[in-house]
Amino acid sequence: MSVKKTLPTSLLFSSLLLVGCGEHSHLHPHTGDDSAHELPTRAQTVWTQQHEFFFENDFAVVGRATGFALHVSNLTDGSPRKSGALSATFTKGQKTLHLDLPAPKRPGIYLGEVAFDEVGIWEWSVAVDGDSPKLAAVEVYADLQEAISAGNSMSDEDSGITMLKEQQWPVRMLVETAKREELAERVPATARVSACRTHTARINTPIGGEVLPPPKQARITLGQQVQVGDILAVLRIPLLGNEFASRESSLTAAISELKRAKAELKQMEANFTRIEGLHQQKAKSDRQLEEAQYQLSRALVAVKAAEENAEAWSSEHPGTAMEFAIRAPITGQVIHAPTASGEWSAADELLFHIQDLSQLHVSIRVSEADLTKLDQTPRAHIPHPVDGSLLDLPGIDGELLMSAPIVHPVTHSAEVLYEIPNPGWLRSGMTLSAHLSTSSSRQVLSVPSSAIVDAAGIQVIFVQTGGESFARRTIRTGIHDGHRVEILEGLNEGEQVVTDGAYVVHLASLSGSIPEHSH
Repeated sequence: MSVKKTLPTSLLFSSLLLVGCGEHSHLHPHTGDDSAHELPTRAQTVWTQQHEFFFENDFAVVGRATGFALHVSNLTDGSPRKSGALSATFTKGQKTLHLDLPAPKRPGIYLGEVAFDEVGIWEWSVAVDGDSPKLAAVEVYADLQEAISAGNSMSDEDSGITMLKEQQWPVRMLVETAKREELAERVPATARVSACRTHTARINTPIGGEVLPPPKQARITLGQQVQVGDILAVLRIPLLGNEFASRESSLTAAISELKRAKAELKQMEANFTRIEGLHQQKAKSDRQLEEAQYQLSRALVAVKAAEENAEAWSSEHPGTAMEFAIRAPITGQVIHAPTASGEWSAADELLFHIQDLSQLHVSIRVSEADLTKLDQTPRAHIPHPVDGSLLDLPGIDGELLMSAPIVHPVTHSAEVLYEIPNPGWLRSGMTLSAHLSTSSSRQVLSVPSSAIVDAAGIQVIFVQTGGESFARRTIRTGIHDGHRVEILEGLNEGEQVVTDGAYVVHLASLSGSIPEHSH
């Protein structure tokens, strides 16, 4: 418990746009000859799992109303408790006094008075939603002069940086109790997301012709989802007399492509049969089986398209126009398509680009200075840009494809490449922060990265020493895992560290002023 001398201060935080309490008023009433005197006040702060309790009360005098200001904050989000009852019970021997407050006078602040009828030590407790913190007892004095003398005999509270609860609540300040826990070092890196190379298809025009929509359908447009084997367009190629020679070469090329497609299909069928057998023996994962099925489906469509192409070239004659279907080799989203039906497309011009984003490649660049810290099969972690939750790579269904085989001579970094199923929020082309795990792990005292403030090149944190008082600590850091940082010096286990709103406390420390208190 601390002692606070009531001071008529009126300084404000000029550097902070924060909400104050209002007009100045004291906890205790003044009547008669006592109006010339001001009682000192006691303050104590107690943290539980659910709440922070910051209580202030006058030095109590028997037979005189003692004012209590009871501040209650929700630790989950740093907000003031806006509704609900608070009950306080004071006991001394067989005597019991009750103070029942049905609701806060203002958000977070319960105000009440208690008249003690006996001198001595009164134990007391409060209850809020089943939460009942352990509180220091209240001492009741025989008269006003004795209470003032007792207050004067105690040293003033060294509040350090002062910030009222009414200033903390608008910024939703959060604190946590410093404790030791397992922390694994991670090295910072940059992640770049791209479509899986085996799950993207670029379809070029085999020979110049008119691009028509699929039979009895509208043309395929950007963003449209297509299935493997779907007809994307019909290519109409005029066969004039002087182009008959080119027909013969195109037919030869079509027959050659059909042979190649059939050979690849045979290979994919054998590969699928092998992986299916290993999967039944639990030697291959579900993802590997799905990938083999995917490649087999792609090969089947390639054979069908090659057969249609060869048939079209073999059946056409000079003076006619041949048509053959262009089919989707994979299931996915169309990210490039012709802009209009009937437009002419030159030979080898890009017609369609399809991406299947159910599988993604994530390339993580790591500095060569950190390569020796990595395991042979490194794991990566990418924080969600909104909620901060971690995406672990490769994960259960992902795969590490490549682990830093070479160092780039210009960037002095190496690539760690993963193939993963899309968690839903990743997009091809994203650049994100990432961290790679190392084998270094130990029990340490740590804080979230958000608790650390860079003060002119010096790393500091802020410890809450009381409900409205804070202390600045210069720290020395150790390992970090991307979210939490080891504190080697400057923090003790069990102290309350500001984890959200630390920079606001930093600004308050620069102002060098004590704001006016009011209830």
